[in-house]
Amino acid sequence: MRRNINDITPATTSYEMGLKRVLLSSNESGCSITQIAVIDLKAGEKSAMHIHPDLQDVFYILDGTIEVTINGEVNTCQKDDFIFIEHLKTYQLHALTDVKMLAMGCVIESQRTKLYPMLFEPNLQTKVWGGERLTQWKQLPEQQHIGESWEVSAVEKSPSVIANGTWAGYALTEVINKMPEAILGKEVAKKYQNQLPLLVKFIDSNDDLSVQVHPNDDMAKRLHNGMGKTEMWYVLSAEPGACIYAGFQKALSPEEYARRVADGSIMEALAKHEIYAGDVFYIPSGRIHAIGKGVRLLEVQQSSDLTYRIYDYGRMDLDGQPRELHTELASQALDYKVYREYRSDYTDKIDTANACIDTEFFTVRVVSIKEPIRRNMVKYDSFAILTCTQGSCQVRIRSTRDEITLREGYSCLIPAAIADYDLIPIAGEVKVLESYIDNSTQSSFRRMISQFLHMTNG
Repeated sequence: MRRNINDITPATTSYEMGLKRVLLSSNESGCSITQIAVIDLKAGEKSAMHIHPDLQDVFYILDGTIEVTINGEVNTCQKDDFIFIEHLKTYQLHALTDVKMLAMGCVIESQRTKLYPMLFEPNLQTKVWGGERLTQWKQLPEQQHIGESWEVSAVEKSPSVIANGTWAGYALTEVINKMPEAILGKEVAKKYQNQLPLLVKFIDSNDDLSVQVHPNDDMAKRLHNGMGKTEMWYVLSAEPGACIYAGFQKALSPEEYARRVADGSIMEALAKHEIYAGDVFYIPSGRIHAIGKGVRLLEVQQSSDLTYRIYDYGRMDLDGQPRELHTELASQALDYKVYREYRSDYTDKIDTANACIDTEFFTVRVVSIKEPIRRNMVKYDSFAILTCTQGSCQVRIRSTRDEITLREGYSCLIPAAIADYDLIPIAGEVKVLESYIDNSTQSSFRRMISQFLHMTNG
């Protein structure tokens, strides 16, 4: 095969900058070489962050000067320089002058099929207050008293089981243990000792849930050797007049709290909120709360099952036994202050990833689309959990071309090493909630502002 570069039509690069002329493509090479191309960049052009789970990149600079930042280390490359980028290394290109370079990619065959969007087997939880709506919605065999569907879980007592691909039948925790940095992200794996830090679940309240509170990380570590529990709620549906309780409507002392629990008047002190589909509530550890009857919602939370039950209407469990209360532990965990607002405001624009919740524990975006949208999450150095709450879409990974169908009522996990993907609506409007850990520099400033506003609302 012989080609002249001037006879090859230029095409846009995957870096969304510059132009490339492909000398040899993967279907022509017949081997692990995915592509050999000559790339032309203009001075000042800068790529998005890139990462490949199964591909090693090679650049040979033919002319000009370019910065190649690999895992935070800046390399200034000039004519005749050669640079090799291993798989699972995060990198970015910045042309300091006009640049011409030769680029080649090589697949590591043993890695090719290991990372992909992971779907999960149903993980249903029986609760005394649960109903049948979750199984109906998810088109599963109907069961009674299903209160929760644990969509993506690494909680020891009930981890998710992968339903598709190479790792079908494996517990998610097993696969994370094999490749923690590639799945979780380097910073997440380091901070959380190779553990998935989030639990995402659907909740269906066929009856009122107990009044409860969750401990913070310090208390959970000290008393339970576990993680605290901060969470958020996204309301999917609510019967007319349905409500939730979040926070106090009047400030209480620990002594008045104890008296109200003892005489059954604690409900009178709670802030009651009538709710509608699309409402969002942030429930930090220490905030008293309860979900009322007739509510279906998505909950994103820290990976913890620690709950201190304060009041439960004198209800028995499904075995006819009294439900345990934890009023003394709750008194230590509670934030007794009153806040100006408990409902979280956000804007839901179409064909946009709408900012919803941004905390040190998790970030949540409401992605509403009628047209395909690209989500390049590489800069966050985190996995992404996608939960489809309306419609259905295709999730297509840019680096591997792996693709799954994500149906309404289901979730998938995108490993950090392939977290550059397209969401493609199948029909009509689609809504996907995207949950991840934001390790980018900008998020620290946003969280500082958010915490300041939270304090001033007290």
